[in-house]
Amino acid sequence: MKWGLIISFIAITIIPIGYINIKKEKMRHLKSIDEFKKINEQLFRQEAEAFSKMAGTQLSSSPNSNTTTPAGSNGNSTTNTPSGKISAEKKDIGSYGKFTPGKNKNSPLVVVFGGINVNNRKSGDYMYDYFNKTGDSFNLFVATDHNINGESAYSSLKTKLSEQSINPSKKILYLFSGGYNPGMKLLKSVGASEFDLIYLVDIWMGNSNVSKFYEELAKNNKQKVLYFYTGFGANNKSASDSLVRTLSFSKLNGTNSHMETNNDAVDSLLSKA
Repeated sequence: MKWGLIISFIAITIIPIGYINIKKEKMRHLKSIDEFKKINEQLFRQEAEAFSKMAGTQLSSSPNSNTTTPAGSNGNSTTNTPSGKISAEKKDIGSYGKFTPGKNKNSPLVVVFGGINVNNRKSGDYMYDYFNKTGDSFNLFVATDHNINGESAYSSLKTKLSEQSINPSKKILYLFSGGYNPGMKLLKSVGASEFDLIYLVDIWMGNSNVSKFYEELAKNNKQKVLYFYTGFGANNKSASDSLVRTLSFSKLNGTNSHMETNNDAVDSLLSKA
């Protein structure tokens, strides 16, 4: 009986203490996991921000979620929208894009072929983020996206211009990023002589056929072609360096931001309006 009471006493006092110690060890383990998760998140966030900076965006955390969105975007664009607005009605040019008339029938014509979708927006939408500030300075065509047939789009546009008796004082071709594709098809059809100026805005030149075409274009049109670029957008440093060496004008974006090269290029356009 006596030994039974002693054993019971030990069980009552020692076992809970052991249980508490086990719980404490578990809690210490959980705390280390939590700390690991925090450190892990910080490390991967640093990598994400470094990549984002290279790609021209800055990540900012949403206070109510674990997701990130480009700073200044409201989830819709990778950069802040410049001030200004195109007030003229955007008129469809078939399924190829939209045309807005300038203040005069002889205002310069700018033909814009943009890149791939950004945050689920087609270039036919987000390119206006940069061209809004041009107001009515240009007769402006913005293609629906980078997949359209550049030759057919331009042919339809010329028909519309003729119908409205619009005779631009100059014609400017503007190719951004993936716009290299419809632009290349158009230039192979009508030739560089069709345009007074050709803006190459961080265009992709990631394979030999594309890079060879644009290097040749630059070589034969040193004064006509203007190149706005980043250190990575061309996906071909050799081709990008070749354009910089060849052309009379080139500009590296100060923040190495792919999308921001549009602001550099549009500011240049406005100086020629």
